[in-house]
Amino acid sequence: MSETDFTEAEYDRLVRLALQHYLFASFADWRDAPLRTVLWRHDLDFSVHRALALARIEADAGARSTYFLNLHSAYYNALEGDVAERVREILALGHELGLHFDPNFETSRSPLEALAAERTLLQDVFGVPVRSFSLHNPVVAGWSADDDEVAGLVNAYGAGLRERFTYCSDSHGVWRHRRLHDVLEEASAERLHVLTHPEWWVPEPLPPRDRVTRAIEGRAARTQERYDRVSAAILARDRR
Repeated sequence: MSETDFTEAEYDRLVRLALQHYLFASFADWRDAPLRTVLWRHDLDFSVHRALALARIEADAGARSTYFLNLHSAYYNALEGDVAERVREILALGHELGLHFDPNFETSRSPLEALAAERTLLQDVFGVPVRSFSLHNPVVAGWSADDDEVAGLVNAYGAGLRERFTYCSDSHGVWRHRRLHDVLEEASAERLHVLTHPEWWVPEPLPPRDRVTRAIEGRAARTQERYDRVSAAILARDRR
């Protein structure tokens, strides 16, 4: 495994390799998924901008995946105009919207109530059904659910789904189980559940920490540019 595993070019190769062996499906259909099905999901921890780049690669190849949006990310605001517009672009490409749920955010109501409320908010803002959720940082979340469905949503970590699908994840910018390229090339798994995080997939090879820095600094630069643009417009108006 090397840093070249996590470039946009390699991502394109992985998606096209997957299409040779598997049918991309929705988490909502996991129970009826035939053999040779892949559930491909993205947990959006750091960057919706990076997510859009991957969504375009997938759409160009003819693949459709599910993007799990976090309403409480410390690194992006899902309801900010610029970010929400990119979520809409992802959906316009034919991808599905899921909820990346952080049970530690709310203390005034139960996780089940919060989960249902966040689903409603996402559906209202983006005008599409939200049919599945993934838990944010499940190891440290302090709340977990093995049920296949919770609050009317398919649970990406449900016991039935875990049992039926072979899992492969790029958490922390490394392959946590097996290298995805090897899994896809071997194509021995009857059904696959692939988790990718868009911040790891960048134009050029970088160490994991530098990939996160790229996302953070990119957002900071866009925020600064927005301020400068608005400030210049106000000054220009005042000079009239």
